[in-house]
Amino acid sequence: MGNNKQPSLKKGIIYLIIVVIIIAIGFSLVGQNNAGKTSKDNNVKTTKIQKKSKTTTKKETAKDVNKRTPAEEERFVDGVGQAFGQKDSQTIQKYVGSIYQSAFVDGLGMTYTWKTSDAIYIRVDNTDNGITTVYLYDETANNHLGRQLYQGETIEQMAPRDNYNQ
Repeated sequence: MGNNKQPSLKKGIIYLIIVVIIIAIGFSLVGQNNAGKTSKDNNVKTTKIQKKSKTTTKKETAKDVNKRTPAEEERFVDGVGQAFGQKDSQTIQKYVGSIYQSAFVDGLGMTYTWKTSDAIYIRVDNTDNGITTVYLYDETANNHLGRQLYQGETIEQMAPRDNYNQ
């Protein structure tokens, strides 16, 4: 019985030695491949690395794209003010507290303030005559109403959409 265990132990040791030899040969082959590269290969690699480091990041290109001239900025602010003035009151009131702030001002009517990354807009819905006016926020002006961006009839509620007649 003792003799049966010895041959299996010898087989296990032999298998272990074979595995260690195969692993050692594999590591030596990998080391030779890396050491045997010519200087031409190394130059190619370094130029590739240099090219990668010269590329601009997405954040840098996004900053360049988002830059506007003062004239473009003014047109953009005017367009946003017009879009804010043409929204219906019901939609704006639905988002009061999250997007818009509202207050009733005597003599003016309902006012809604909308702060964006570009400017602060004040929309005044005059309840007496049904006219909506949008202004830029101005801290020094009376009621903080700066330059007028839009004036038009107040849209109380958007017309329901008819999905059947498309």
